[in-house]
Amino acid sequence: MEKPNDDQCLEDTVRIRLTDDEVKRYLFEIGVSNINMLQHMDKEERDSVLFRLKAVNGISLRQIARVTGISKSVIQRAGK
Repeated sequence: MEKPNDDQCLEDTVRIRLTDDEVKRYLFEIGVSNINMLQHMDKEERDSVLFRLKAVNGISLRQIARVTGISKSVIQRAGK
């Protein structure tokens, strides 16, 4: 009982989740004034924006698809 050990405890982690409005606000800040604009960008520019969105902590692929109207499979391939 008195022996030291290397047991590790699970840490409580707080998951950050951004709201859809916060995601839209972030898009506006990076120069996408509306979703229609994003959907009509050329592929490289659109993928660059999607890559930046994916890098933000608290935004899921499903949420990006919901907010942008772009399919989840396209979002997954963006930036590869």
